[in-house]
Amino acid sequence: MNLKQRFSFIFSSLFSVLLATVTLTVYLLFAHFRQDEFSALMAEKAQTTAKLLIEVKEIDYKMQKIIDSNSINKLYKENTQIYNEDYKLIYNSNDTQTVDLTHTDLDQIKKEHRIFKKDEQYDILGLYYTYDCKHYYVVVSAEDTYDNNKLNYLKYLLFGAFIIGTAVVWLLSFSLSKKALQPLDNFRKRIQKITDSNLKVRLSEAKREDEINALAHSFNQMMDRIDNAYNRQKEFTGNASHELRTPVARVAAQIENLIRRPDLDYVIRTNLISIFEDTFQLSEIISSLVALADINSSEHQFSFTRIRLDELVFNVVAGLSKVFPDFKLKFEIENNTGITAEPEIAGDETLLKIALLNLFKNAYIYSDNHALECLIRQGDQGIDLLITNTGAVPKIDDTATLFTAFYRGSNIGNIAGSGIGLSIVKRVLEYHKAHVIYNIIDQNTNQVHLSFYPLKDG
Repeated sequence: MNLKQRFSFIFSSLFSVLLATVTLTVYLLFAHFRQDEFSALMAEKAQTTAKLLIEVKEIDYKMQKIIDSNSINKLYKENTQIYNEDYKLIYNSNDTQTVDLTHTDLDQIKKEHRIFKKDEQYDILGLYYTYDCKHYYVVVSAEDTYDNNKLNYLKYLLFGAFIIGTAVVWLLSFSLSKKALQPLDNFRKRIQKITDSNLKVRLSEAKREDEINALAHSFNQMMDRIDNAYNRQKEFTGNASHELRTPVARVAAQIENLIRRPDLDYVIRTNLISIFEDTFQLSEIISSLVALADINSSEHQFSFTRIRLDELVFNVVAGLSKVFPDFKLKFEIENNTGITAEPEIAGDETLLKIALLNLFKNAYIYSDNHALECLIRQGDQGIDLLITNTGAVPKIDDTATLFTAFYRGSNIGNIAGSGIGLSIVKRVLEYHKAHVIYNIIDQNTNQVHLSFYPLKDG
């Protein structure tokens, strides 16, 4: 559950609880008011009947029944009963609706002077009446259908208001929270565009002074600091790499010239060859650092040209053959497009040459026979480059880890290396929107699979 949903859920739940409490309170207060009003009406009826029947001598029981049956304030299913102090029923206004009262009920009336209770059907009011030193129990029962109908109507009305109000608030809360927090969604989309090669992205700041605008301002300040630090680090790496590349290349050339001398002692030649290989590896590391600086350089972006992948492979192999004379390559091109087309891709030739140099060198060093197979496969979805060798395979669950900087597989043995070659390969291919995958296709066979998107015309 995201922030918008959590905020809307909490707010809507609190409103629902509050609205339910208000509606329940209104219903209970009205029910209590209705009961008090009806009991007051029954008490008035009891008082009137008692006065007429007990205090007025001219009115007998028959006349009182006539009065009760024709009263303008007659209640629904009304019945009035009067008991004397000996608990004997002396008057019943409706013989068909007698409410049976026990001595205990009448004693309760005598004790409390006035009671009101409900049974399954009737509301019952008992009144203790005293006249001329005589005591009477006046009991009025009736069914409050009119007020019960009003109470039921109020119940359904409040329930409907609760359902509609809750639904409206839930819809509005989710809608308003989505609208109110829309700037955060925009921030998230903008932040997702930030990469190490695109640190200039900034969040838009509004003129209003609120928490979201303050967050955007603080984030932009943080990005400014990160961008400045990253540029200083990138500038140092680029300058140092360029400064180191020239003297290392000069040293390598001088060692190569010495190795070619025919009068050179065998031991010295062997040592010079070893030094030359180390110098070549150092040159590769420096070239990789330069490549990283070029990838991160804004001036280097979008400088892609059309490159024939087969020619790029031949150039890399030719350079490696000078360092490793026993390097052997089996090369094939497979065209599955149905049309005659050159294996061309779009990219930066220098960077791609560094990536392929690392891949071919690794494949050569870690092979058991110094022989490689290279296949360029053209298809409708793009061009694949597959480099295969035989040799020990690394013991690793996730082969993508091999492309992590400074990680070296379990099959390195005594082979020297820096552990950054494959990470450079991954960075270069990501820069070209290409993919690289390492596969173990057999228990003693390694394969690196590169996928390039098809070249767009124009």
